[in-house]
Amino acid sequence: MTPDPQFPSSHRRPASRKKRKALAGGIAAVAVLAGAGLLGGQPWANAASSITFDTGTGLTFAVNTTNGNVTSLKHDGTELTASGQAAGQFESGWSSATVTSQSFNSGASILVSATNSSIGVTQYYFARKNDNTLYMATDITKALNPGEARFITRLKSSLLTTSPVAAKTSGTTSTVEGSDVFAFASGQTASKFFSSQRLIAQTPFGASGNGHGAYIIAGNNDMTSGGPFFRDIEVNDTGTAVNITHYMFSGHQQTEALRLGLHGPYALAVTDGESPTVHSMDFLSSYIPGLLSNAQRGGVTGTASGSWNGLKATVGLAGTNGQYWGSVKSGKFVIGHIKPGTYTATLYAGELAVGTPKTITVTAAATTSLAVTGNVPAAGTLFQLGTFDGTPAGFLNADKIETMHPSDSRMGAWTASSYSVASGAAKFPMAEFKSVNSPMALNFTLASVPANGVKLRIATTSAFAGGRPAVTIGSYSSPSSASPAPANLDSRNVTRGTWRGINTTYTFTVPASALKAGSNTLSISTISGSSGATFLSPNFIFDGLALDPA
Repeated sequence: MTPDPQFPSSHRRPASRKKRKALAGGIAAVAVLAGAGLLGGQPWANAASSITFDTGTGLTFAVNTTNGNVTSLKHDGTELTASGQAAGQFESGWSSATVTSQSFNSGASILVSATNSSIGVTQYYFARKNDNTLYMATDITKALNPGEARFITRLKSSLLTTSPVAAKTSGTTSTVEGSDVFAFASGQTASKFFSSQRLIAQTPFGASGNGHGAYIIAGNNDMTSGGPFFRDIEVNDTGTAVNITHYMFSGHQQTEALRLGLHGPYALAVTDGESPTVHSMDFLSSYIPGLLSNAQRGGVTGTASGSWNGLKATVGLAGTNGQYWGSVKSGKFVIGHIKPGTYTATLYAGELAVGTPKTITVTAAATTSLAVTGNVPAAGTLFQLGTFDGTPAGFLNADKIETMHPSDSRMGAWTASSYSVASGAAKFPMAEFKSVNSPMALNFTLASVPANGVKLRIATTSAFAGGRPAVTIGSYSSPSSASPAPANLDSRNVTRGTWRGINTTYTFTVPASALKAGSNTLSISTISGSSGATFLSPNFIFDGLALDPA
């Protein structure tokens, strides 16, 4: 980058009176200009208690030079920050950090860096004139304890009154679960978890009201963990504050490890209330250390084929350098802006991984070709409930679970019996809980008994506390070997509004001697070495059930 002639790296002199006036609303200082410098140069030490920047078009923010927290966020002169809270911080904030700043373009833009070397994290804040956006990135160099990585802003709920209803916990009268799921007197539930979006479909999220709006623009999420269908906390109005959170990593049904490196860019946009327009953040590569420009990245183009049963297909890439995805249209896909490195490529039909993953290497300024193929599992010929798509879509309560706790008064009953294949998936619960509706009885009819018996497949999307299915039909009880323990994600699932875990299919071979022509009853039990009360007991979530001749 061309050095700013007003602040040459070899000589930095205090700003003149005229210059200081020109920077009014720019970098605030008590005794000296705080942290003026150049990219690649040595920033000045901070002598002020805070670094303040005014975009000149409505947004003003301040960063505490002791701990790196954003202590003030103003829109058109109105303070948006909740009383006693931070307008922005990594995790729950730090007690101390090394904070420096650099100015560019004659003071028209600023980069503030806050480093906590003990945990190995640097938080970057960038802003520029005539742009009401606080751009950010987070450099994580080592494993975190606790194992979460998030940026959170806590703003005034009295001003920003419009936010996702399912995540408004203000006014709730009782606690349903832990310290994060609550209920109103009506029996309806609310939780911060009920504001989430799948990463592949994520749009700017936040809150608005009274002529103000604050929204997170999550960027491409390329260093976030969990894949294209992962979801996490976004917005929660507690009544005390509206918390808007950008999660980079959490233990909330997480299927991947934390990715080390530079996360972002992402941004906090302040508006008159409207949701911001998403735009390229590539320009930030000239300012944020370690951020690759689009020119330094590569791409993948290719073809995808197979039988997907009418489901939308997605190709996802995952590696230590990042995660990326692209939708398949007319058998083709394009994935761009990929960091150079080696990735595992997976084809998804719906949210279900199909086919055999492939390894691909992406290089800078080059496009790599890739062909993937895979088929969804065949539907059952004797009966089928649900669709093998990696989700519980179509089952009872699946349309509500993203925004309601299973105990919510609007949920269909989680009973254990009186289910019939003839009634379809819509009458059959999407999940089975060891202490709520286990075992579940499902009636089905056979015109005749197959000579070699039948094969039952139960596909699941997620499990909690080791929950998995075991079955009985007539004289047959499945052996323990047919129900191996699922992967332990050590996290609540369906009570937090998500079914996204590790897809697993259990297969049971039932002898002809246990069956009869006419009506039969399949009993499905949740087994686990653990226990728990009601909806926190071991559970699993249905993707589909299929029965075929063995």
